[in-house]
Amino acid sequence: MSTSRPSTTPRTPQDFATAWALPLRTIVSAPGALDRLPGLVGQLPATGDLGLLHDGTPKAVGEADLLTRVQDSLAGRALRPVQTPPGAHGTVLDEATVQFTVDAARGITGLVSVGSGTISDLAKAVAAELDVPLVAVQTAASVNGYADSLSVLVRNGAKRTVPTAWPQALLIDHDVLAQAPDALTRSGVGDAVAVWVAPADWYLANALGLDRGFDESSVAPVSTAAHALVELDPAEPAALAALIDTLTIGGLGIGFTGTTAGLSGCEHLISHLLDMAAMAAGTEHDLHGAQVGVATVVSCALWEIALQEMDLGRLEPAALAPPADLEQRVLASWRDLDPSGRVGGECWTAVQRKFAAWAEHGADVRRFFDRWPEHEDTLRRLAAPPRLPATALQRWGAAVTFSALTPAVDADRARWALRTLPYMRDRFTLADLLLLAGRWDDALIDRVLARAAEVGGGL
Repeated sequence: MSTSRPSTTPRTPQDFATAWALPLRTIVSAPGALDRLPGLVGQLPATGDLGLLHDGTPKAVGEADLLTRVQDSLAGRALRPVQTPPGAHGTVLDEATVQFTVDAARGITGLVSVGSGTISDLAKAVAAELDVPLVAVQTAASVNGYADSLSVLVRNGAKRTVPTAWPQALLIDHDVLAQAPDALTRSGVGDAVAVWVAPADWYLANALGLDRGFDESSVAPVSTAAHALVELDPAEPAALAALIDTLTIGGLGIGFTGTTAGLSGCEHLISHLLDMAAMAAGTEHDLHGAQVGVATVVSCALWEIALQEMDLGRLEPAALAPPADLEQRVLASWRDLDPSGRVGGECWTAVQRKFAAWAEHGADVRRFFDRWPEHEDTLRRLAAPPRLPATALQRWGAAVTFSALTPAVDADRARWALRTLPYMRDRFTLADLLLLAGRWDDALIDRVLARAAEVGGGL
């Protein structure tokens, strides 16, 4: 487990891709970058159909239609357009959607994707399944997942992060991103600010022996870049460029470590839970990054309370144990939303795996508490006060409270998401440690929401 600072030499996303020797060989990020697309596609196999994956949503570059512009620039190639199937609530990357898209693309020799985060994740899954190279054309600064080799897919109604494929090249035309809907850009800010708390959950899991590979050098440059979000005027092109770099370097760091854990802790779990609840109920939910931003303020508040007021270092390792009715709690969390039990069963499988791992690492847990002062110093550095992400979100006009999301998340659903944090997946976070200590209860959740409200967040 490394807590070393990165070299000061890399500056741009391409610098980091090169320094980390990543399979993503080419990142073209600049105004007018779309002019480089023919050259990037020229590096794909010269024969056979080239798949062109999109979701059919009109997007502009200047006065032109973006998809038409892409097709015109590739006029010398045999293109096979592949449009994602429409869903009641947009494109959902469940088993049926992925299989439909793979079947539609079967036989291509290369793939070009044109879209935002969902299309990017789908393209990486298709490229992995068909073993073809991918050139990704990013159309919004909405998430960090364009620049990594993982995709968030829906399995049995639950969101799961799975290995897929690296893009061979990533094209980011700032002019295109500047014309994306403001909601997508604000979503990107929400995804970006998670760097100010998620690494604390990652470090905690590693220090307890429940994860491997913590490397602060993969998240420190993201945190540094993210400070521009509170320093620059969002109306200036330099601010959009800073957001793009923050997200892209974040994605590269995820690919470098092979895990999303460095930028995905409790705050991402809350967003996934809101997504899953909406999908189970057949209702709308807000953009991933918008929810992550709101949840980041809450997660920072949780860490602040835990480190300042809960005396974690005095927990007795031998007394830490999951509740006797753990399975019932997991299944009950989902029963009202999914009476079939499919989602609850999927989540129980993951939670069971998580606490089985806990039971196997007693020696690591004891060492963690023996060295608590050292760990406490690191955790305090990695978990920012809630005011920092709240300030960035407010500066960009992004949602800071659950009720400001679109559609609004009411107090009951927000409390349910927090209460269910330990009951969804196998990644260990602060919420799990507090559950083991018997401290994860409604009283604590109310304290956390009140602390977030002090900086404009919470309900």
